[in-house]
Amino acid sequence: MTTSMIRMGMQVDAWKQDLGDFYRARIVEMDDSLIFIHYEGFPPDQADWIHLSDIRRPLANNNISKPNRQHSSINALTASTKRRRKESLQQIDDPNQHQQRQWPHLQDEKGDGDDQGGGKYGPKGRESPLSWKDYATFYYTQEGTKARHHTGLVQDRRMALHSCPCHSKEFAHPERPDRLSSILQQLHNERILRYVKHLHGREATPSELSKAHTIQHIHNYTPPEQEGNKEIMKVTSIAALLNPTPPPKTLRGIGGGVVTTETTTATTQDGYLLPSHRNRLLPNDENITTTSTTTSATTPMNVKLTYPPDLVCQMACGELGIAVDTTFHPSHSSVSAKVAAGSLITLVDAIVQGQLHNGFALVRPPGHHAEDDAAMGFCFFNNVAVAALSTLDKYPTQIKKILIIDWDIHHGNGTQKIFYDHPNVLYISIHRWDHGEFYPHTGAPDECGVGDGVGRNVNIALSDDDSQSRPMGDPEFVAAFYHIIVPIARQFNPDMIFVSAGFDAAAGHPENLGGYIVTPRGFSLMTKLVMDLAQELCDGKLVLTLEGGYALQPLAVSAAASVAQLLRPTSSSNNDDDYRHTLNSVKPNQGCVTSLAKCIQIQQSHWQFDADLLSPSCRFHLPLHWHASEAILTRPKRDKRPIKVPMVEGY
Repeated sequence: MTTSMIRMGMQVDAWKQDLGDFYRARIVEMDDSLIFIHYEGFPPDQADWIHLSDIRRPLANNNISKPNRQHSSINALTASTKRRRKESLQQIDDPNQHQQRQWPHLQDEKGDGDDQGGGKYGPKGRESPLSWKDYATFYYTQEGTKARHHTGLVQDRRMALHSCPCHSKEFAHPERPDRLSSILQQLHNERILRYVKHLHGREATPSELSKAHTIQHIHNYTPPEQEGNKEIMKVTSIAALLNPTPPPKTLRGIGGGVVTTETTTATTQDGYLLPSHRNRLLPNDENITTTSTTTSATTPMNVKLTYPPDLVCQMACGELGIAVDTTFHPSHSSVSAKVAAGSLITLVDAIVQGQLHNGFALVRPPGHHAEDDAAMGFCFFNNVAVAALSTLDKYPTQIKKILIIDWDIHHGNGTQKIFYDHPNVLYISIHRWDHGEFYPHTGAPDECGVGDGVGRNVNIALSDDDSQSRPMGDPEFVAAFYHIIVPIARQFNPDMIFVSAGFDAAAGHPENLGGYIVTPRGFSLMTKLVMDLAQELCDGKLVLTLEGGYALQPLAVSAAASVAQLLRPTSSSNNDDDYRHTLNSVKPNQGCVTSLAKCIQIQQSHWQFDADLLSPSCRFHLPLHWHASEAILTRPKRDKRPIKVPMVEGY
């Protein structure tokens, strides 16, 4: 029998845990003993990290025996394995060294007579061998190697497990697994996935979470020690113990709903589930699983369930939620939230250690609304806060100051609260405020920090003006960057930049969740502005992490525009070399002008601004040569017929 060699792009039979069978797949990336697999004929969000022992060489007779073992978690990595990662990256990049590595378990072998599905493909069938050959060729080129050492993309299928237990086909929750799959599909369509280094996620540890959250909050969103088939543990907060009869509290949802706790029964205030919901919140056997998950859809009684005390609001779909409309699945949401935070930490580590230049964390649930002791606004753990504080703690000589820029349309109340007195973290948020009428009703321009953190909190709070002719869009957001964010960032001089990259300011979102009209080009320009800033101030150390964005098509194209901008300049034609002719208008609307002037009026006590920005007559115009040569009003009418997107095969 001939021994096969691992090579990127090669076809294998790979075990697909959720379907319990082997399927034809392609090797996309490798990290020591783990392999990133794209299953042929399946959408890109089905790609997964699996163990070497879970792949076999394709057999012509389709007889492949199922491995007689339990599929362990990818998180069960030894310390020595982690230490070898950097060396393994160098070996993979060198095809000569790589071909010398032998994997005996990939040898030809006869099946045991049981048809376990070798040679099966996904719904779209077999993919073009020529396309994958092209990927393999690119992978081992100098350009391919440089691309993978420039931009990282972290993803983990466990984050798709978080969903509402209702599984309703009639009611679509805004924060849903489709958000990740739509972005990955867009990256695939634009052939961006071949230009990034794929990283696998992990769960954040309790120690890491405790840097930003209280022990009680972590406990509330951690599965109890007993198994799910035993009696459910009642989780009670310290506040509930001290105040047996809590005062009425108004809860506001990100979608606009309002609930007052005095109208809620006592059984829901202290953390118990309504009796009618107990059975409906058990694990569903149709949920997504992966070899890296800690749960099994086929053995629901082994799943540890979590019932946080804030799970008290009955949502429109009929299930219980947190803070009015934040969905929670007792068997999956806690794991997904920890993986979101841990995945961002993994990406940041790779950037700080010099393995990558920048990266995008494709994570959910989002985090910037999560406070140190409360979940809300679709967020459970504050991913950016956890990662930033972990970075300051782990790399005290390299990373002493961190800048967090938040361009989600909603103010990051959780991030602001956690860093409100922190002298070494500067938080700048540009968000829709509407004089405090827009969710989460925080983020006023005069909220500047307290104690040692005074001046380290900058709120660019946008409010409409009755005389403005259009909603906030590209000129308004870019003007905020150009006139306020960039000058302040230069004075702060951070060692690393984080971006809470929400895309709910994108055109196409409903009024209650967005209402602005930022385009993919606008997000691309903001990404470039931050990239140039990072290159100037901190050797390019930059990480973007997904926050909001709920209209799938605008979310996907906007996120893809930002990722494309992160790539090496020669890697993709989507990069804008400069800012010339990029905006349809260089004049922000009146509401933006008033909002920027108010922000500068307050922040001039903490930061220096050019004299012309302090003038009452300042209109915050952008450079004239940034104006597009062909304005949108003079362009030909857009063909409204559906555009057929050609099927893209391979990475």
